[in-house]
Amino acid sequence: MPEIWIPYGSVETLLTIQAENLGAIVDPSEGNKSYESEKLADRVRKTGSVFACDAKPPTVQLLREILSLLGGAAAPRVVASDSRRIESLAPELKGKVTALGRQAGTADGSPMYPQELLASGPKVFLATAQPDPLYGIADAKVAACLDWIGSSARICAQRSRDFAPAPFTKTLAYDAAGELTASIPEASFVTTIPRSGKASMVCEDAPFEEMANGFYSANVSPARAMVVGSGGAGYDDTLSGALRVLWGSLGCLRKSGEILILAECAGGLGSRALEMLVSGRLGGEASRRKERYVEGLEEVEYLERLKRDYDVLLLSGLPELYTKSKLGLGSAKGSGEALGKLLGRLGRTSKVNVVTRAPECRVGPT
Repeated sequence: MPEIWIPYGSVETLLTIQAENLGAIVDPSEGNKSYESEKLADRVRKTGSVFACDAKPPTVQLLREILSLLGGAAAPRVVASDSRRIESLAPELKGKVTALGRQAGTADGSPMYPQELLASGPKVFLATAQPDPLYGIADAKVAACLDWIGSSARICAQRSRDFAPAPFTKTLAYDAAGELTASIPEASFVTTIPRSGKASMVCEDAPFEEMANGFYSANVSPARAMVVGSGGAGYDDTLSGALRVLWGSLGCLRKSGEILILAECAGGLGSRALEMLVSGRLGGEASRRKERYVEGLEEVEYLERLKRDYDVLLLSGLPELYTKSKLGLGSAKGSGEALGKLLGRLGRTSKVNVVTRAPECRVGPT
């Protein structure tokens, strides 16, 4: 009986599937390191600040490699939106990471930049890429916007004509993020492409297509059921994150099929719009117009699309009251129970495709 381990928060959960039910397994293996830490360290040596745009494992790995090569005396200042998590993952940086919060949004929706971004001098922004339904790819430019530039989420969402998911497609929202970051003087954007939870490829100020082509790619015969892992800690911390990373993997699931999403969601829902949804403060489609945008509004649309096109089960740490009653999703207490529900509805001979790390994958149908 095949045993498949899928990242879930800071651990892995075991998925046991009968051989006759197992379809394809999309599991990105650890790729060969295709970047030179020394070259990147030389680049960073000439800068005043490194902005860590997320705390994903590949980002922290690359940051540690760079700072180790530079040594204490030559190390630049490290700035992060989640300084505590960076320091917990990199103990040698304890007390050395400057916390910087996002600017508040403005009444008229114009962007607001913190002074640290507008100050003179070279700056490096570091993040790990992931597929995203609104931006196509969320890279260092997108992450920098959402971390620190006030009103950027609204500006990018309003640039989009609709919220139709478009993973790995360069979108108008992505272009808007590029325009916003163009106002940051002397900025360089370094985006890591992950493989098996580690940094595999590094793109510095790279075109969209180069980053898209760096992701692990697979073509799979669509099945009637699918299990998708949201990537573990750094990716599946919130429902918001889980809803965004899975769209690039749905090519291996038939329409009206069953999908089991594994996401710990230890940080809760993750966006204001989802919180408003579960508390009954977000109305129907007429009240969700982008002119009345609240952060994460597109995620409500993604959730509704998922439920419309598939039967969705969520294995998470969220209370069942949220999962079932407020979000309208199926829930289970463990992977075995969840898999049993999938096969119970579809039949014991149905095939199940498995994507272990959706944030690293670009999966299409054969």
